[in-house]
Amino acid sequence: MQPTQKRRFRRYEVRDVYGSLLYRVEVKVLNLSLTGMAVEATQQLQLGRVHAVRLGQGESAISIDATVRWCRLVGTRKGPAGESAAVYLAGLTFDELLTEKARDVLEFLKEHVVLALQRRVVGRFRPKGEAPVELATRVEFEVEKVSLTGMLLKTRMMPAQESTFGIEMVLAGLPFESSCRVAYVRRTGGTDAEPEAEVGVEFTGLDEPQRDVLRQFISSQLE
Repeated sequence: MQPTQKRRFRRYEVRDVYGSLLYRVEVKVLNLSLTGMAVEATQQLQLGRVHAVRLGQGESAISIDATVRWCRLVGTRKGPAGESAAVYLAGLTFDELLTEKARDVLEFLKEHVVLALQRRVVGRFRPKGEAPVELATRVEFEVEKVSLTGMLLKTRMMPAQESTFGIEMVLAGLPFESSCRVAYVRRTGGTDAEPEAEVGVEFTGLDEPQRDVLRQFISSQLE
């Protein structure tokens, strides 16, 4: 598989996922799909070599065989002692498709994926509590990315960082509500009276039924 070759399955961003290959080559996973992954490594990986890959840690970790399809040197970086270390990018394909392992990869993706949405999903902020002006202060947003821990939104307001709101929307036909904390705000345009902003929110106090709604929605997008 060459880096520019069209893939059968989309690759998805993942956060803080690391893996190890047979004979303890530590790699950073850059993106992941049901059929393979791209990784960053500090040593060259041999083309065609099959590695036993372990993804994640603890009970959610999975093991699967993968074959190196391409590997290239992309630069260098300083090591802990100031030494120069090579940086390689490599692409590997999983060798156990359409098996129990493929289902394991899908479950792993549900927990770790940062999903960039291809279809429009909208919802509303609502203030916490039951203030008399609540209906007048509801503000709509559009979801750009979603994971089990939070979302990246586009909206026409500038919430204060660390402020808290309720949110409500419909995901794959199911109602979803949660409280959230504003972790990131960046103005993207608009006017002083009606600004436009990109807002990153973190779900807080998410109960298991609402987490299941998120899992079902992410699963529907992955499949």
